[in-house]
Amino acid sequence: MRCLAIGLVALLLSAGTAAAASAPTAITGAVTAVGPNTATMHGTVNPNGVATTWQFEYGTTTSYGSKTASQSAGAGTANLDVLVALASLHPGTTYHYRLDASSTAGTSHGADGIFTTSAAPGAVTNAASGVTSTTATLNGIVDPNGRAATAYFEYGTSTSYGTKTPAKSAGSGESSVPMSVAISGLKAGRTYHYRLVATSDAGTARGADVTFSTGSAPVVATGSASAIGPTSAIVDGTVNPNGQSTSWYFEYGTTTSYGSKTASHSAGSGTQAMSISTTLSGLTPGTTYHFRLVATNAAGTSPGADHTFGTAGPPGARTGPAQSIQGHSATLTGSTDARGRATTWYFDFGTTTAYGSRTATQSGGTTAGDHNVLATIAGLTPGVTYHYRLVASNDAGTTNGGDLTFTTATLTLSAAPSSVAYGGAVTLSGLVSSRDAGQHVLLQAQRYGEGLVEVATVTTGAGGIWSYRARPAIMTSYAAVWLDVTSRTATVGIRPLVAMRALSGGRFSIRVSAARSFAGRIVALERSHNGRWLVVKRVRLGIHGTVTTHPLLPHGRSLLRVVTTARPAGYLAGISRTLAYRRR
Repeated sequence: MRCLAIGLVALLLSAGTAAAASAPTAITGAVTAVGPNTATMHGTVNPNGVATTWQFEYGTTTSYGSKTASQSAGAGTANLDVLVALASLHPGTTYHYRLDASSTAGTSHGADGIFTTSAAPGAVTNAASGVTSTTATLNGIVDPNGRAATAYFEYGTSTSYGTKTPAKSAGSGESSVPMSVAISGLKAGRTYHYRLVATSDAGTARGADVTFSTGSAPVVATGSASAIGPTSAIVDGTVNPNGQSTSWYFEYGTTTSYGSKTASHSAGSGTQAMSISTTLSGLTPGTTYHFRLVATNAAGTSPGADHTFGTAGPPGARTGPAQSIQGHSATLTGSTDARGRATTWYFDFGTTTAYGSRTATQSGGTTAGDHNVLATIAGLTPGVTYHYRLVASNDAGTTNGGDLTFTTATLTLSAAPSSVAYGGAVTLSGLVSSRDAGQHVLLQAQRYGEGLVEVATVTTGAGGIWSYRARPAIMTSYAAVWLDVTSRTATVGIRPLVAMRALSGGRFSIRVSAARSFAGRIVALERSHNGRWLVVKRVRLGIHGTVTTHPLLPHGRSLLRVVTTARPAGYLAGISRTLAYRRR
């Protein structure tokens, strides 16, 4: 029994000792005064009557890795509030922490806690707005992340920036704040880099680099002209507005001073070249025009290069020389240039520059370049000077060629002498109007009472002169023919050949010779008296055209002749030579 009692006492003593040696209690508390690099951790420790120490473990994971210095919590049995301020933390970092308490009775770990150090403000660079050739508004968003933050923009023509805006407060809230700053003094046509920079005690944040291009004067290229007509043309080109509201028009005129322009049209505000065109009207046919495209925006005005085009003009018409000129006809020549448009042509002609007649209208086609044309005119009058010109027309107008002249062919004919005695010769001569040597002239003759016959072809000599020796036997009319021209008629009269011879005994022999017989015709023997011829005797010719007569003549010297008083048709009167006769 005693042993049992002793054991029971020992057991009770052992139980009392164990109760007095309970491990301390550690309760992880809140974190206060959290900053970018600092935080104060709180907790509660109960030593549970045993001398106790405490510390905080902390780190970015539940493995912690860092701890505060160990501190005494005493040996009391009441809860003891403890805290430790941490420094050198990383901004914007999430930390795990817990309170540890240790005594000879054991170690207790508080629950795992979490806190996040303050982060640097957020900075987001947004697109610029209101961009002109010299100004722009820079935009962005700042998140202060709960700390008093300021922000500004850096900008410049490279990522080195070089210029920044004044700093502005972004507040200290927990939500994003828009930030906009207008800048000016920019250079037109430049690309600018910029970014938003936000700063707080938690650090500095830089937004992404963003670019914008300041507006510049539009880029213009004058194009070409097409669909060119007599009074209109379509002109085109390209315009790049360079991001600004742009308008365009064309200047045009007969010199580089232009003087006329089209209505203004919008080219929008894009950044790509756009094709444009317009129609010019009211132009003058056959005229060279200068034109250029002009575009304008807030950054300036850009004229394109000067280009030219020629409106379709009237056709070319050049009067050429007349050819194959004859007495009643000629061939007119010339050349036309249709210049790409449907063209017609004809010749004006007449005896004055008023013309009055024209050839039939003919097609000159549409092909550019000189094309020879000709037309034959007839019904002309020989020896007349005619005026003529080539006339060509199309929808652009009418062109008159130069006035030229030609003279229709003529041929002269003369006979010398105009009358001869039977058996005598006559010279026929004349001139061709071309005055060319080597021309062939046909001679025709019509003897009295007979038909027209060809008698010879003669060739002109120098200066177009010709001649021919003829011996007509009876009155004959001559004509010359050259080309289609017949000369005027030249008539040669023929006298019979009258011969008288004195015979013995006061007798006279009379003979009349011609192509036709004068047998039975009466001839008169005449004597000159006081300047007059008096008939001495009339006698009839015999079968051979001869007769012997014995006239009664006064004594002394007489001048005698024989005259034919009756003659066949086709002959002139015949007169013998004067014969001096003396009667003793």
